[in-house]
Amino acid sequence: SLGFQDLEFLAASRKKEREEELAETERLAELERERKEREAAEKARLIEAEAKQEAEKQLATAKKRMTFGTVVLSISLGFAVIFGIAAFKMNQNLANMKQNVAKVKELSKVASNLQQINQVNQANQSLNIAGLVLQEKIENQALKEALLDSSLVLGYESLTDKKNDKNIDKNITKQEEKYKKAKENFNKSLKNLNLSELENQLDNNNSSRLATLVYVYYVKGKLAENSDEAKALSYYKKAVDKYERLKTQLKSPLELFKLDLNILYNGNADIVAALYRQLQDLESSNTVYTQSLKQHLLNELDYLMQEKRWREADRKNLQFILTSAGTGQRSFLSLNDVKNFKCGDLKQLDKLWVKNSQGHFGYSIQKKIYLSTGNSLDFDWEKRQWRNWNSSGYNKFVESVGWKRGGKRLMYSELPMNLFESKVGELPYRYGLYIGRIRESSFFLQRLVNCNR
Repeated sequence: SLGFQDLEFLAASRKKEREEELAETERLAELERERKEREAAEKARLIEAEAKQEAEKQLATAKKRMTFGTVVLSISLGFAVIFGIAAFKMNQNLANMKQNVAKVKELSKVASNLQQINQVNQANQSLNIAGLVLQEKIENQALKEALLDSSLVLGYESLTDKKNDKNIDKNITKQEEKYKKAKENFNKSLKNLNLSELENQLDNNNSSRLATLVYVYYVKGKLAENSDEAKALSYYKKAVDKYERLKTQLKSPLELFKLDLNILYNGNADIVAALYRQLQDLESSNTVYTQSLKQHLLNELDYLMQEKRWREADRKNLQFILTSAGTGQRSFLSLNDVKNFKCGDLKQLDKLWVKNSQGHFGYSIQKKIYLSTGNSLDFDWEKRQWRNWNSSGYNKFVESVGWKRGGKRLMYSELPMNLFESKVGELPYRYGLYIGRIRESSFFLQRLVNCNR
């Protein structure tokens, strides 16, 4: 047994290790925020440049056509009416084009402002809509306007949100004026779109219109939330209803993430997950929304793994863990969270990792390596301590799975995270426990042992 001085030294060492771990975690989180901000800023810049280039190209083409139409009009009075209509349509298309490009450029600026206040996901949603409109993937002008105005009003809503303590824009009054104008445009575009008529016209093959309705009702819910929660809840439920109809058109749940015209999902821009979270907040007693969100995250995790996007999958894995544990705004787990973690959810995660990596990654894979390197998973939950902790064995484990190399712990960005370079058991890596060292993995593996009993 250890003497008093040894115990005191051990406690001090563990305290230092925990401080180092927290510092490293904060540093990695900051690097991740900076990376996302750089990506969003670059995406905004490219979209604005592309919008300008596309606008110049299309405007030049339109003007040539209009000039040609004017010359032809003078040839024959008999063709005057026909070409007059054509010229009118060209003028109308030209006006729509100018309006769309102007809104795309405005949206890219809004996205840039959002990423500056760390609203990265909201920025990505704006950039996703801007990109879809710019690429001419939406043919219906009314749908284009509705999507652009929806995204603009949502962006300005975030920029003028008084609850956002990072929002210290000196031109807040100017932003509020733009927000007011955006709401007017949003309501006008919805009137032009005619939601009730659009819903009546829906058929089983029009996924873009259904996705548009999901997005529009989500935005309407967000705008109503601060003034009328009941109305917001009603809009969110309408959005879910349209999403359920959309899912019936998909051959598998994973198709949502592969749609060419993907209004609802593009990496960080995940409207479906955001929708379920809003419903969770407004109707916390209804567990259906939590289950739906968890299933959506599992589907996304499966999709990312099948695409071999392992780093993104590891981040999504942690997101699912926090959602399953019900941590709310807390971005980490307590020991009690791990002790009570749902066995079914843990087994589903493990099954996805093992299946998609052909046995290279997974909790059960890590558990085998952990035990084979001389470690024990005998933990006293009452005393909150390991009964037979083996520091030497644990170091062998982290070296075996590739988290340490030559006695030095690797940074998250240094881990290869692919099936060719990664050691067996490297993933999953992020567990969400901050208790010192990388030791948090041991607690999840211990939970897996209890779940298999």
